[in-house]
Amino acid sequence: MTIKEITCGGLSIALLSICSWISIPLAVPFTMQSFAVFFLCFLWGGKRGSIYVFVYILCGLLGMPVFSGFQGGVHVIFGLTGGYIVGFLLSALLLWGTQRVWSPCKKISLLFALMGLVICYGFGTTWFLLVSQQQDSILTIGSVLMTCVVPFILPDCIKLFLAYRLAGRLRFYISAL
Repeated sequence: MTIKEITCGGLSIALLSICSWISIPLAVPFTMQSFAVFFLCFLWGGKRGSIYVFVYILCGLLGMPVFSGFQGGVHVIFGLTGGYIVGFLLSALLLWGTQRVWSPCKKISLLFALMGLVICYGFGTTWFLLVSQQQDSILTIGSVLMTCVVPFILPDCIKLFLAYRLAGRLRFYISAL
């Protein structure tokens, strides 16, 4: 590993943390984490993006306050919204696994990123429902979707597109370093 790679990794994990702290507290907090996940994958590629997301989650599991609301610890992952954090990693892994397909044609990367967003929603929403049922909450799948998915679809699509555009512009400058 070079100093440049270590620096890029540290800055990437810091970006993920800062984007999680930019938060509007709701049942599922509205954060900029999805922007950061897709931005890192578009900027560095699926492999490095996935590694940075994994290390970010590991930092949070170790108790560093990198998650929304300046939280950290295992309890966050096993809480109501922990599935979305794991879903970010699943999204990044999907982009890594499909990078050979989308790398030659960057526009296809948006399609795979949307698929990653659906996977994140699916995993996170299922997790939210299961954890809430263990806490004796009487929630239906419809109410959970209205709380955890519907309000986030348009903002997340906008964040995904902005991540794609910004990464595309920055990639040129970073390659010159």
